[in-house]
Amino acid sequence: MNDHDHNQMPESPEPERLNEDQKSLEPVRQALRDSGFWAYGTIDEHNRWSVAVDDEIGRADVRIGQDGYELELRASSPGLYADDESPWRRQARARLARLQIPRISRGYLDDHQQAVWDEIEEGVAVIETVELPFQRREDIPMFIRTRLPEIEKLVAMIERELG
Repeated sequence: MNDHDHNQMPESPEPERLNEDQKSLEPVRQALRDSGFWAYGTIDEHNRWSVAVDDEIGRADVRIGQDGYELELRASSPGLYADDESPWRRQARARLARLQIPRISRGYLDDHQQAVWDEIEEGVAVIETVELPFQRREDIPMFIRTRLPEIEKLVAMIERELG
């Protein structure tokens, strides 16, 4: 492994930090479950403990942030070009969408929002990252419930702009 490969791999999580974050996030997980969400603890792609929520509209990850709970909300629309029978045409349209999405995003999204082409879903995804103060823990379920539909509207708007 060269230095470049090492820089791409997330650091191993410190067990004490993971345990501390897991304990701190347990009341959030329980509040989300009590509100009807399917919420579970997991280690994210950056080796941080998080509480993940999967909903029909989108997903949310809650982590310990700098000064509060960091929420990353995501909505996507799968298979934007799935009805196109030509694999070559689907690939060309997806490539064009990857180029157009950043330009469209600049006109419609705030600094804490990002639009991307989701390679797995083969469609547009919008990610919103916000931080809520620790004392607003009980507000997290309602925040997620109200923000995910708004993020879904942003996905639909970007799809319309893509034509």
